[in-house]
Amino acid sequence: MNEVTRRSFLAASAASLAPLILPSGVLARPGQPGANDKIVLGFIGIGGWGSGLMQRMTEYYPAAAVCEVDDNRREAAAGLVDYEVNQYNDYRELLDQQDIDAVVIATPDQWHAVQAVHAMEAGKDVYVEKPLSRTLAEGKAVVDAVKRTGAVLQMGTQGRSQPDPTGRDDVHFYQTCNYIRNGEIGEVTHVECWHPGNPIGPDHPDEEPPDYLDWDMWLGPAQWVPYNPARCPGSFRFFMEYGGGVIRDFGAHVLSNTLWFLDRDDDGPFKVTATGRPPAEGIYDVPMDLDVTWEFRDPDLTITWREHGEFPSDHWGGAALYHGTEDSLLVHGSADEVGAGVEEEEVREYEPPADGVEVFRSPSHHQNWFDCIKSRERPIMHAEAAHRVTSLCILGNMAYQLGRSLDFDPVQQQFINDDQANMLAARPGRGPWHV
Repeated sequence: MNEVTRRSFLAASAASLAPLILPSGVLARPGQPGANDKIVLGFIGIGGWGSGLMQRMTEYYPAAAVCEVDDNRREAAAGLVDYEVNQYNDYRELLDQQDIDAVVIATPDQWHAVQAVHAMEAGKDVYVEKPLSRTLAEGKAVVDAVKRTGAVLQMGTQGRSQPDPTGRDDVHFYQTCNYIRNGEIGEVTHVECWHPGNPIGPDHPDEEPPDYLDWDMWLGPAQWVPYNPARCPGSFRFFMEYGGGVIRDFGAHVLSNTLWFLDRDDDGPFKVTATGRPPAEGIYDVPMDLDVTWEFRDPDLTITWREHGEFPSDHWGGAALYHGTEDSLLVHGSADEVGAGVEEEEVREYEPPADGVEVFRSPSHHQNWFDCIKSRERPIMHAEAAHRVTSLCILGNMAYQLGRSLDFDPVQQQFINDDQANMLAARPGRGPWHV
């Protein structure tokens, strides 16, 4: 006897929804392609970006549930579709819903790894926003969960996909990747990355959380602090405990492209150095004017990140200058920025030689994930790549926090003769919220 889904009884009076109601097990499960093309989605975290993801993805596949700790946002999200969806405050209840095949996670950053691992253990495929994790240990746990469960995980750094999720096809990162990988600027030895720095936060006093917000659940794995409206919603990015500043926000985009262009998704630095100024005022605690240097071996490569001074490009999404042994190439911005890509026509229209390298061209970031859910192949921003990109951001912040250079083993992914750094890299989440 087929299992009756929760959505089926909630929508029993709406005959028009009948085509969307499917028995559990009909669709692709981790490691087991399904017999039906439908993918039923659940959405965890429906803020500004999360609601945008829901609007775009439900153009292709139905949603069965939304989860949000802000009552107002949760109710608004449920109204984004013209059929009934279940609403949850606790994401674990959404994961228990058997008719959901895949989840989209767009919660504050401290939640990403915990919810991704729990979702995969519940038999769901995962689209998770960047950054992948708040610690190195959490990132490794996500990679391990993908291997254990066979789940398909895509991280939302969409620069590797064209067109991007908004439908824009005027970025040139695919062409740039082919151009660099085919040696058109020689061997790349140095990449300069930059982005405007973190803002100064307000001096706002703590207060009681509003009735519509579950503050304890919002914090989740993060240490408990009193509610302050300067901490959320979007301003969580400027606290080390949650977002980690622009290096973990836009840096995840810029550095994702860098590792992809250079074919180093399975690599990491052996040394990390960082300097920065702590904020002189306000509630935010991320550094001002952060400078980071990552040094790689085999082949030698230096990547730098800078948040101050004169920039060769003023694009708000940051940029990177690739120094090769034959030439240099300036790449503007991230995929969601108008004007992202390159100015040189020969790069924008580049076609690899017949015997050259041609990288996979993703149809779009969301479509690539959907395709891989059905085929069980790895998406373009798979777990290992997501972890390595996020690790660069985490390592930069750690070097700043500890105030010294860090020696790192990129194979074992641990610090060399540095107990303090290894403890910081593996600190557990608060209460039950850890992996």
